[in-house]
Amino acid sequence: MRSMFGFLSDPLRRAAAVVCVIALAACATTTPDADRRPRSVIVDGIDIAMMAHVLNTGFTEIKERALNEPDMGGLFMRSLEGLSTIDPEVGVGVKDSELQLTYGNVPLSPVALPTHGDIESWVKTTLTAVLTLRQISMPMKTANAEALYKAIFPPALKALDPYSRYAGRDEALRSRLIRDGIIGLGIRVVAAKDGVSVQSIVKNGPAENAGLKLDDLITHVDGVALVNRPIEEVRQFLEGKADTVVQVTIRRPQTRDTFSVAIRRDLVIPDTVAANTVDGVLEIRIRSFNQRTAQSVEKAVLNARDTGPIKGIVLDLRSDPGGLLDQAVDLADLFLDSGTIIALRGRHPGAQQFYGAHGGDIAEGIPITVVIDGRAASASEIVAVALQDNQRAAVVGTVSLGKGSVQTVIRLPNQGEIILTWSRAYTPRGALLHGLGVLPDVCLSGESATLSDTVGRIFRGDGLPTALMNGWRSPPAEAQGLEELRAACPPEAHPERALDLEVARRLVQDPALYVQARQGGARQLAEKPQ
Repeated sequence: MRSMFGFLSDPLRRAAAVVCVIALAACATTTPDADRRPRSVIVDGIDIAMMAHVLNTGFTEIKERALNEPDMGGLFMRSLEGLSTIDPEVGVGVKDSELQLTYGNVPLSPVALPTHGDIESWVKTTLTAVLTLRQISMPMKTANAEALYKAIFPPALKALDPYSRYAGRDEALRSRLIRDGIIGLGIRVVAAKDGVSVQSIVKNGPAENAGLKLDDLITHVDGVALVNRPIEEVRQFLEGKADTVVQVTIRRPQTRDTFSVAIRRDLVIPDTVAANTVDGVLEIRIRSFNQRTAQSVEKAVLNARDTGPIKGIVLDLRSDPGGLLDQAVDLADLFLDSGTIIALRGRHPGAQQFYGAHGGDIAEGIPITVVIDGRAASASEIVAVALQDNQRAAVVGTVSLGKGSVQTVIRLPNQGEIILTWSRAYTPRGALLHGLGVLPDVCLSGESATLSDTVGRIFRGDGLPTALMNGWRSPPAEAQGLEELRAACPPEAHPERALDLEVARRLVQDPALYVQARQGGARQLAEKPQ
């Protein structure tokens, strides 16, 4: 090895010398509190104790919660292979029941393979490989801990299913803001020459209410200059406890004015709901599901009813990627007096869940249409099928995405997240939603038709064969059969197409048309592709 890498001391010997340190670091992290930071053990510029804590926490959660019982040895091998995303010269394989690490096709000393389910041993083996490669590979040596997590976790999660993934600290913070809100000012900032620049502002958030504008330059926070400070440190200055005040110094590029403003920190949750009443029809556009989505929809309905009678409600879920499950359940429950909303089944006991309506339709029977398209997914599909199967709404558009898997969010000690699939959703009629999606009552796939053409088709009862519709009620398990069903009303992206909304409005304004669209055979109508 010295002849191949003579410019370095023997990397394997040095890595072997820290195995005991790694073992101690790993053992020091076996605590039920995943957020408790272990005592630092810095080796080659990396906090090995913290990394062991993060990997142990993440892979233990994967083992316990994944939808299907995972092959942990296989997942760790995928993770080791992921190191090649940092340096393509890295190779990983198995030879004679030993782990064989290579660099530039040159084999390094083999390492005994841990048993498949021994997470702690696999973590120590992973860290040994990382430390070995940091002595040989410059890309590995300069990679920080977050870069290593982004190489290690994604290949393992990708091997489970398409929706399980890893989010690093910054991405996870943004996702938490969208889902749960965050205590702060309601702004997103990026590094600038003399501080940080405001790139986005949450509507009605503390910063907007204090008068901040896009492109404002924040130069100081509580008197501390922000020039040349890491963006992570700046965010820590801006965030803090609720109801505390922060003094922010602003330089406005347009006027070159400099001024200070006191802003009170608060829980900031972006508004994902927009409502508007047109000709007596309340149109509610939902772009994603966060902690306030159901509350915002309820407020929109009650406000509209207070201002005068409304003929109907249109829930526009087109291209809505979903979000929080409980918000989808709460939103559907707003309009249901009884019935099943959704049922979840998974391997972990916590994944076995059933949701039924509690009673009390805030719309008091007002006609509802739900508009979906091929990008409507997850939580939006749960709302659509719950209202459809309970005969509370007519659904208009195209077949939805068919993402009926449910993910649990696991926060890691580095403040990153694992988004892990742990259950499947079953519709009120008992069909597995995943891979199937929601079939609209009025299908608008294919070439755009006119409103009058579509209305005529509804009244004539032109639609798909009964046998095909029965297939939707009792779908086959195999993927090919599901695709054949979905081809009856192909999923398409219609995020802004006017016809879809026109049909939805017409349905709630015409009682006879609405009844026809919601009848058992009405879930057949389609604008067939030419």
